[in-house]
Order: sequence, then C-alpha cells, then structure tokens
Amino acid sequence: MMEAKQAAPDRLSSLPAELQDEILIRLDLRDAVRTSALSRTWRDLWKSLSVISLSFPFGTHPSVVDSVLLRYIGPRVSLFRICVDDACADRIDDWLIALSRYRVESIDMCGTLRSLGNFNLYSSIFSLGDLVSLLLKNCRIPPLPVGFPGFPALQKLVLAYVIFPSNGFKQLEAIIRRSPLLHTLHMFDVFIPGEYPDSVIEAPNLRVLSIYSPYDYRWRFGELSCLEYANIHVFHCPQHEHDFGVFLARFAHVQKAVDVKMPYTLPFTFYNLKKLQLCVDFNEIHSILSMFTMLRSCHNLQNLKIEVRSNSGRCGSNIGSLE
Repeated sequence: MMEAKQAAPDRLSSLPAELQDEILIRLDLRDAVRTSALSRTWRDLWKSLSVISLSFPFGTHPSVVDSVLLRYIGPRVSLFRICVDDACADRIDDWLIALSRYRVESIDMCGTLRSLGNFNLYSSIFSLGDLVSLLLKNCRIPPLPVGFPGFPALQKLVLAYVIFPSNGFKQLEAIIRRSPLLHTLHMFDVFIPGEYPDSVIEAPNLRVLSIYSPYDYRWRFGELSCLEYANIHVFHCPQHEHDFGVFLARFAHVQKAVDVKMPYTLPFTFYNLKKLQLCVDFNEIHSILSMFTMLRSCHNLQNLKIEVRSNSGRCGSNIGSLE
C-alpha cells in the first residue's frame, strides 16, 4: 500500500512574524483583509498589524468603519481617510474617539453632504496629539476645548471651505501657534465670522504657505524666516497700502511666490526669491502697476511666469516664461 502523500508545507505560515507584518502594512486595507484566505496563520492577521492605513472609498457604509475600528487591536493607525456623507456624519465623533487610542498620524476628511452644507466636526479632533497631517474640507470647526494642549507633532495643516465659530480668528491663531513643527499651511476659502482682532499668527518653522480667500481677515504673520514658497490670493486686499506692505514684508525670505497681489510701493526687497508666477489683468492699471512693483523688488529672480487674467477672473493664457 502506497503511503499517503504528506501535505505540502505552508511556506506563508513559516515566514517570520516580522516579515509577515512588513508585507501586510504595505497593502491597502481591502487587500490586507483578503490575505486572510491565503493561509491559516494569516487569518485575521491584519487585526494586529503594527500599523494600518484606513482609507475608505466614497459611499462606505458606517457599519464597515465601525467594524474595522472595533476589530483592529494593533497600536497605530497611520492614516484615516473618509468622505463624510449624510449616512456617517453622526458617527464622526465616535470614530475620532476610537482613533485617539491608535495614535493616528494623518486625518483626511471631506464633507459630501447632499444638502451641500458643512458637516459638524467635534472637539474630539483636538485630542489627537499624535497628528502629523490634518486635512479638513467642508466642515464646521468646533470651539477649542479648555486647556487645549495643541498638536505637538503636526507638520501639515490643510483647511478648505471650513467654517470657524464666531470670533474664530483667535482659535485659528491658537491652533497654529500650538503646532510648533508646522511647516506646511494651506487655507482655501476659510470663513471666520465675527471680529478680526490685531492678532499675529506665529509659525516660525513654516516653509510652504497658501492662502486663497475672498475675505480680508487682516492676515498678520510673525517672522517667517524659513518660508520657501508662498501663494497668496486675497480678492479684497486691505485699503491701506502700508498695511499690506507690512503683511508682504513677512515673506521677504520666500524663494518661490505665486499670484501675489501687492500695492504700488514696497519698502523691502525679496532677496531670496528665485521663482515668481503672476496672473495679470492687462485691462486694469492697478494690476499692471502691481506687476512692475513686484518685479522691482525681486533683484535675484531667475524664473518668471506671467499669465493673463480673463474677464471671469480666471488665469488663462500664458504670455510666456523667462529664465
């Protein structure tokens, strides 16, 4: 009688635990879960990975997110990305509380409500002290809790179409000031109701700054000696040229500037500015004079790009580039 063949060895199961972990953390969530079917020892291995990235596609049912956060028993979530629709808007607070236990490093939340309104964010967002990157779009920012310690590890902050509470400029100032490692700040159409006090936004390590705003919030920044790139687009500039000149003076160390509005005279020079992109309305004398004002203050410019602003306010055809 022939001896029964021995079962082939399970090579996946024989891999060192560290190697198994290294393989799975490189997969997205869906593929990591599917590996449970590959081997007996790989069954549900994703639940205890050393780090996991959670990126949920648009339309994901809230119960799926609940299940993943409940079943994962590992120590760290590197990314939590989700489109917030009507079905999951009420679950955000619970998810943020759960993520605070996993030392989440990156949050990316974008509102997609049918009502086209902004979803309500909760104060639990301010308890995520391990955040390195925070992107919020189409949401209402809650008031800062008493004793807010800040984001000691935050390096990148993106706020797009968000609404701050009344007199929220002080809150924005506090968030940025208490993020000492912040080097990238993007603010697009941020709405801050109430008064705009003469406060100063302190971000000494900032290297990249973008502001796109239809409102004049009297933006004032402290010294930005590390700044390398600035994109400032404010539709309604301050009425007094001196005020805006003081504002621009904070960017004297910048190395690249894009679409910056300015007055006709500047009391300083952009010595480090090497690359400049301007959008000019050649039907407006103010726009033309502003262009020459900027060029006179850029003695070491190496690359210049000028685009024509159309009647709709958009930048279209490119006149050309000089290097």
